[in-house]
Amino acid sequence: MIDDFNSGIGLNKVGTEWSTSASNGSVAKFFSEREDALVSWGGSIRLEFSVSAGDTIRFFAPLEHLDASRGESVTLLVRGKEIDPVRGAVFVELRDQTGKKQAVEIAKYLGRSGKTVKPNWKEVVIPMSAFGSLDFNQLERFEILVRADKIVQGSLVLDEIGFFGVEDIVFESAKDNLAGFPDDAVSSNHAGVLLEITDDERFLMLIARDTWQYFENLIDRETGFPVDHIRVGTSTGIGSYTSPTNLALYWMATVSAHELGFISRDEAVRRIRGTLDAAKRMKRWGRGFWYNYYNTRSLDVTRRYISTVDNGWLAAAMVILRQAFPTEFGSDANAILNELDFSNFYDLANGQIRVGFDADKETFVPYHYGVLATEARLISLIAIGKGDLPKEHWARIYRTLPVEWDWQKQTPKGREETLFGIPLFEGHYEYLGRSFVPSWGGSLFEFLAPTLVVDEQNLAPKSLGRNNRVATELHIEYALREKQYPVWGISPCAISNGKGWLYREYGVPAMGAKGYRDDGVIAPYVSFLALEAKPEEALENVRQLLTHYPGLYGEYGFYDSVTVTSGEINHQYLALDQAMILLGITNFLQDGVLKRLFHQDPIGKQVGNWLTEEKFSIIDSS
Repeated sequence: MIDDFNSGIGLNKVGTEWSTSASNGSVAKFFSEREDALVSWGGSIRLEFSVSAGDTIRFFAPLEHLDASRGESVTLLVRGKEIDPVRGAVFVELRDQTGKKQAVEIAKYLGRSGKTVKPNWKEVVIPMSAFGSLDFNQLERFEILVRADKIVQGSLVLDEIGFFGVEDIVFESAKDNLAGFPDDAVSSNHAGVLLEITDDERFLMLIARDTWQYFENLIDRETGFPVDHIRVGTSTGIGSYTSPTNLALYWMATVSAHELGFISRDEAVRRIRGTLDAAKRMKRWGRGFWYNYYNTRSLDVTRRYISTVDNGWLAAAMVILRQAFPTEFGSDANAILNELDFSNFYDLANGQIRVGFDADKETFVPYHYGVLATEARLISLIAIGKGDLPKEHWARIYRTLPVEWDWQKQTPKGREETLFGIPLFEGHYEYLGRSFVPSWGGSLFEFLAPTLVVDEQNLAPKSLGRNNRVATELHIEYALREKQYPVWGISPCAISNGKGWLYREYGVPAMGAKGYRDDGVIAPYVSFLALEAKPEEALENVRQLLTHYPGLYGEYGFYDSVTVTSGEINHQYLALDQAMILLGITNFLQDGVLKRLFHQDPIGKQVGNWLTEEKFSIIDSS
């Protein structure tokens, strides 16, 4: 459906607005009409026009790369008394993303409506074939045209404009762009097979192989770009867009698949080369930063926002690529890393990194990455390692927020220290009898995500390495003992929301300076992030997830979340979370290979030279 006008003439079903255009003295206006073509309530739209001889007026809506490739026809309803006088002058026009367009006269396809339509309305059904060779995978505009050989005045009342085709046309149209798709969307058989495997390595290898299928199949057939997510089961959907983080993790997942023996070196290089070359051609901000979202088919920017942390992950991927495949990608990675100058986001006033830049408003967002124990510390490590920022920046990031900020979860304890010549409060929180440096929201994702590439366990044993282990232990104790959940793993993830979904931030409230909510939602990927910090507990938790919630595991591995208080499973795969599962397993089974690649690089070596120098206050208080 493009629009049924039941909500007036605001945003249509595509999320865009209707407009008119007229010239040479022609006039076109539209108004909301109370009568609906189908029901006693609802509405329609009235288009009033005066068209000069030889001119055309247009009533149109942008379609934003709408994929209607599985459509069979364009349909709309028109009220009879208005259409009859002007029927030979009215056309429907479609335009694709290349600018190609085709107009079709509606009089040829105007007929009586079915029983569900009011008798004074007529139905227009135009077969897609009438629009010729347009790219129906990427439609940019729908238009109603009124063309006049002589002066024409009149009106049209329109309703129920849309595409007709297979059931769930939006989903099926997006699905046929992908290399593959799960055959058995929701099944508990996979969990049973896994639970029969007692050998940990075989157990994890099978999960990794299933998880890799996301990146084998849920990629665009033409561009090779991974889609952001899919939803299966009773409520289906495909997120046909991607981000710098998704691309970065896809490239690192491809390295992982090669390290685990799933694909050959040549296949890994082929996959990376195609998408990396395309990524270099995409529109970027400034001298090299990628925007936050791109359409996976057209590769057009869909949101003109630049996320610092997303580009940080992409920089990390370049470090990995130039070490994993130096001959093939060394020069590409060098060029990209030179272009990603994170000093562009550095705020000299407080020594911290800005969260992002809004290109539409041409301004930095008014927030900073000010807390150390979050995902964003990866940007700082890379920016310092490549020389974009001084080492002193690391000491300007808060371990705990200033004591006088009394809105935070608790008043921090600690001591004053000096690090790299900068005064620093080495603060900590206390919870369940343990001392720890808090994250922003209290999620385990914040504590552990950077450890997919940075060896904090060995390089920072008195600071981040120790804190990561304590945070994991506290998460386990909170979930299993304090809340009596059967499993643990509270972090941001996707949840069901009626027929749709939401990405929501979750954490252990007391473990964050702000503290995210806990709704009993568990994300399986967290266990794989924790394989290094608490391997036995992480493996046991994975098996408990399969035991208690067998439907949580599908053809492409673990779905994104389960609400343990209700047992509800969100049958959704996210590229981000599937990649973290695969990378976590690869590091665990291959002796930390991604970390070794990172730290054998000059950037990683630079990080390793100074990361060991700090000692958190949790060492003294534990």
